[in-house]
This record gives sequence, structure tokens and C-alpha cells, in this order.
Amino acid sequence: MFKKILHNNFFKKEIVILFFFYLTLIVSFIFGENSTGGALLDYRNQKEVSEQFSLNFFNTLNEYDNFGTRHSPVLIIILGLFEKLDFSDYIIRLIHLHFCLLLPFFFYKCLEIRFSKIDKNIFFLLTFLIFLSPTFRSLAIWPDSRLIGLLFFTLGIFFYLKFLDKKDFNYVILNTLFVACSAYFSPNFSVFSIYFIINFIIYYQFKSKEIFLTFLLNSILALPAFYFIFYMEVNFLSISGAVGIDANEKNFFNNISNDILITFSLIFFYILPFILAKIIYIKNPLNIKNVIISILIFSICVINFNYNVTYTGGGIFFRFSNIIFDNNYFFYIISFISILTCCSFLTNSKFNILIFFLILLNNPQYTIYHKYFDPLLLILFFTIFDIKLQMNKIILNKNYLIVFFYFLSFLIMSNFKYLWKI
Repeated sequence: MFKKILHNNFFKKEIVILFFFYLTLIVSFIFGENSTGGALLDYRNQKEVSEQFSLNFFNTLNEYDNFGTRHSPVLIIILGLFEKLDFSDYIIRLIHLHFCLLLPFFFYKCLEIRFSKIDKNIFFLLTFLIFLSPTFRSLAIWPDSRLIGLLFFTLGIFFYLKFLDKKDFNYVILNTLFVACSAYFSPNFSVFSIYFIINFIIYYQFKSKEIFLTFLLNSILALPAFYFIFYMEVNFLSISGAVGIDANEKNFFNNISNDILITFSLIFFYILPFILAKIIYIKNPLNIKNVIISILIFSICVINFNYNVTYTGGGIFFRFSNIIFDNNYFFYIISFISILTCCSFLTNSKFNILIFFLILLNNPQYTIYHKYFDPLLLILFFTIFDIKLQMNKIILNKNYLIVFFYFLSFLIMSNFKYLWKI
């Protein structure tokens, strides 16, 4: 009976709905959606660099850190190649948009592997959420290395899940290659290789031939980046992305308390609708151990918290707190609830704790933007985080609608805030 309802009531329409979301992307492309607020400006700035690559490749590469961008040059070089071939800006952006459609596709494929015993049509519902991501939409429309990095990172997760399923070393090689690719497009993703390597070591043992080959491959793949940054001394990573920040101020891990509170609040933002819809189950967050740990983390971080609102970023709850109340008090309340909620599932697994710290390392810059977590956290929740998931509840209309309208509301608010600023 359940399978009959599953196929007849909704999923015969999944392709039509997917096509509808695709059409919304095309419409947004035509009108230039910029729901993250900074996608258009970032693209315009990097377009100046891609034009320089098309005119004088080696000189631009040698002086890349003088252009004031902390984005990896890899995507900009590719865009410069299109410029060299005399592709119009419209065509370049359209090609990029369609390439980015591989992200929801491979997210779907990851879900197929991890939840192999669940009707795969359910995965369409989760995949549709990618199309509601302001970051996915904006960065697909206005080419940015972060989204391409996320695409290759998701491919890395896909081959990691294939490895868990088949235990074939070829998937270790593919995982390593694609995570390295993600790091070349967006260096932030390089830290997640720690998670995969630790899991491979646990399976193969540290002194095995497979682990030696994995380390060797990682070292070889890292050589061009080390050569570019340390030998050629083109250190674009040290450039600040904050508005008005002092050039002499520390850019990396300026204040770990800022990173922890904002990261917890953003994880809570993305996990909340799934908790409300009972898709993600959080067991007894008010137990004594969890409360004590949460109070300790919160107290230390609040005492040291000093994120400067004028530097932009800070996540949705931090921005809301300062825009509406002109202080951090609302943000602090949400942060404590976030820590209390998140610690209850993070502490269930050592690997959950590891992933959390890697998320922190993934954003070492002083400024922490919401787009760094969107839709990354959604992908992590349903692929490598160890969370108790009740996937069959997604099919219940009222359950999925909670999630759908939550993220739809966020997209609408993002567009109202930055409504096609051109």
C-alpha cells in the first residue's frame, strides 16, 4: 500500500517538478538573481582577472596575488580560456550553470548509495532542496570557484560511499582525485581529506600498501599548489575578504570563539527543519552531560566573542540579531540552543566531532559567510554525518512541506534583501 501511494501520488511527477526547478534557474539566469548578495560583485571582480589571463597568461599567474582576490585561480584560468576563444559572457555563464547541475545529480547518487534499501524516489525530495539554495542558484548564475569546489567534493563523497559499499581500492583513488580537485577550485575543501584518510587507515591499517599509495598520491597532487604558493610566493590565500579590515590584522583563526558560535548557529539553522519534521531524530538533548558540555562551550565562547558586524558575514542569526535588536543577545540565545541541540548528536560519534572540527577548519578566515555552509551542510547531513535519520517520514506531506517551505522562505527572504542588485 505504501509503495502504491509512493508511486501514484507524487513520484510520477518528479521529472516534471525537476524540470520546473530547472526553468526557475533559467529565469533567474535571465534576470540575474543575486540572492547571496555578493555573487555578482565577486564575478565582476574575477572577470577582470580572467580577461587578464586571456591576454597574458604567465604574467597574470605570476602576479595573481596582486589582483586582490582570495579565490583559487583555477576556475578563473578556465574562464580566461573561454575569453581567449572569444566566447561571450552570456555563453560562458550558461555553460557554467549547466555544469553546476551535476551537483544535485551527484547528491542524488550519494543518497542512492547510502540509503540503498529505501525507495530511491524519496531522494528527489531532498535533491529539490539544492535548487532552493541561494548559494547554489547565485553561484551557478555568476561563476564562482566555491560551487565548483563543492561539486567535486560531492563527487569525492560519492566515491567514498562507493568504497564503503564495495571495499574496492579504486574508489579510494577516485575519492582522493576528486577531493584534490575540489581543493584546487576552493582550497577550503582540502581539510576534509583528513576525514577520508583516517577512515581509509582504519580499514587498511597504517602500514599497508594501500595507505602508502594514498599518501603518495595526495603528496603528488598537492605539489603544484605548494609550488605555486610557497616557491613562487603567490599567496592569494592571505588576502582578506572582510570589508574594512585592517591589512595588518590576523586573517586566519582570528578568534576561534567566533568561529565556534557562528558555526553552531548555522548547523542549527540547517538541521532545524529536519528536526521539526521528525526526519532527523535528536535523542534527549537535555541530559545532564549534554547540558554541562553545552554550558561550558557557550560560556567560554561568549566571553571571548568579538565578531565585528561591520566586516559583514556572521550568518543569518547573527545578522538578524544585530539588524533587529542592534546587539548580540538574540544571537547568544540561539547559539546556546544550537550548541545544546548539536552536541547531542555530535558527541554520539567521534567522526561527527571530527567533521565539526573540519567544518571549522574549512573556514579559517576572519569573516564567516552563510554561503560557505549552503548547501554544504545539507549534503554532509545526508552523506557522512552519523545522524539518526527517519527517511521514510520524508514522504509524509506535512513533514516534507515543513522542510520545503522553510528553505523556500529563506530563498525568498534572500532575494528580497538583495533583489537583483545590478
